Amino acid sequence: MLRRYARKTSCILKSPLPRPSLPVPANEKLLAWVGDEIVPRESAKVSVFDSVVQGGDSVWEGLRIYNGKIFKLEEHLDRLFDSAKALAFNNVPTRDEVKEAIFKTLIRNAMFDNAHIRLSLTRGKKVSSGMSPAFNLYGCTLIVLAEWKPPVYDNTRGITLVTATTRRNSPNNLDSKIHHNNLLNNILAKIEGNNAKADDAIMLDKDGYVAETNATNIFLVKKGRVMTPHADYCLPGITRATVSFRKFPL
Repeated sequence: MLRRYARKTSCILKSPLPRPSLPVPANEKLLAWVGDEIVPRESAKVSVFDSVVQGGDSVWEGLRIYNGKIFKLEEHLDRLFDSAKALAFNNVPTRDEVKEAIFKTLIRNAMFDNAHIRLSLTRGKKVSSGMSPAFNLYGCTLIVLAEWKPPVYDNTRGITLVTATTRRNSPNNLDSKIHHNNLLNNILAKIEGNNAKADDAIMLDKDGYVAETNATNIFLVKKGRVMTPHADYCLPGITRATVSFRKFPL
């Protein structure tokens, strides 16, 4: 049967979609760090055997660059390595190696302000497809994706939120304190927000209390006091920890 099928000449895949325009055209020429080298955008790929492809098995951080400085770099790296440890990653690059990859990528792209880095560390490539980390014998894969990217939200206009029916993961199932790449929970909530023509969606915990949005921690200012949910069903964010509770007591 396979031989008969192979003799057919019809194309299996549909015609490719037209090339989309980029939100920031300058990102067409960006360079990304993948593994142990810097490559052009079109060559920035991981193996089909990489754990991030096989099961979303990866951790990540979002870094912003302002006036030549990376905001809270050390705190973000602390969380990256904590997350990798929680997921029992082996053969993790050192902190200095990760920093070197970040700095080299920014310098090669001449990105020193108004830029964003998606820093990912996957469990790495497998010797064969499958779930078991025992197949991961190549070491972790480091990805530094730097882009020109303005702030996501309009701080002058404000944003519109809807409450999603999708609830945040329970820490008994998948701990939100681990900054992992398995984001389907958040993506489903974001789809609800998109369908409602909102900027983002508020996610509730299993008991119906506010946890966070699909993308960020959430705060409420009431009678001069700043309040935010307990970090049980949400990520204990870097910005969340940066807020001065001495000036704005909970």
